[in-house]
Amino acid sequence: MNLSQLRSLIEIDSAGGFSSAAENLFITPSAISHQMRDLEANLGVALFDRNSRPPRLNAHGRALVERGRDLLARFDLLVEQAKTPGTIGGRLMLGCVSGVSSDLIPRTLANLRASHPALQISIEEGLSEVLADRVRKRELDAAIITELPEADPQLTSLVITQEKMMVVAPPDCRLRDWREILQSYPFIRLNRRAGMGKVIDRALRGYRLQVEEAMELDSSETVVGMAQAGIGAGVIPAGRLRRVPDGSVVSMPFGEPPIYRRVVLIERSNNPRSDLSRLVYDSTREVTTAAV
Repeated sequence: MNLSQLRSLIEIDSAGGFSSAAENLFITPSAISHQMRDLEANLGVALFDRNSRPPRLNAHGRALVERGRDLLARFDLLVEQAKTPGTIGGRLMLGCVSGVSSDLIPRTLANLRASHPALQISIEEGLSEVLADRVRKRELDAAIITELPEADPQLTSLVITQEKMMVVAPPDCRLRDWREILQSYPFIRLNRRAGMGKVIDRALRGYRLQVEEAMELDSSETVVGMAQAGIGAGVIPAGRLRRVPDGSVVSMPFGEPPIYRRVVLIERSNNPRSDLSRLVYDSTREVTTAAV
């Protein structure tokens, strides 16, 4: 078995088939098929169920992919470190929820670039649960997300900050009870599949509040815009109100006591790039502490 065969096997698993994997690796489907047959011959075991179309990884293949991802991650890190002796360098694949990536991450990356110029960080935006799944599959080294409702034994979670959740309503709102506001105005919902959306949904169910849903949005900034325009009320993190002009919305804490969402950095428990992800964590903590 060689590294090229192992990379191809892992790409077949990630891409969902031979053809897509070959396209991603810029080789022909016949070439990747020959690689896999040679790999099976060398190991003396079948890695695919070829009775299905397209062929799918069997239990042996899935187990090899699982161990192979760790091996390749460590090998790639070794190569990167060998290229930058005596310095902190390498590439970190980092996932980030969109609200954080537009606010916290630029300042974090600027600080890291100044202190560790050889460190390269690639950012991928997405929903919290999608990013967490990509971390589990080793497609990302770490991710900054809204904390998931349930702990995952495969993942280590480090708290970066926590934000109070706030109800926002149109500027002419005269109501002073957050429950009454949410039940009186059309509800502008944050994506219920996103981490914040799930925090809000769980709280609404806990308080047994019935709301009249008007729309579902991905961005808390857009929820603020809808409230400013008088279209309805919603729930957002308090940090999104920092740049909102005074008087353009009515706002108050959501819940009694107020409900918070926690922003965390997650990584696999055996992450070979943990040293790099901890640099990101430390830098984000410094940025959030300075902003308080």
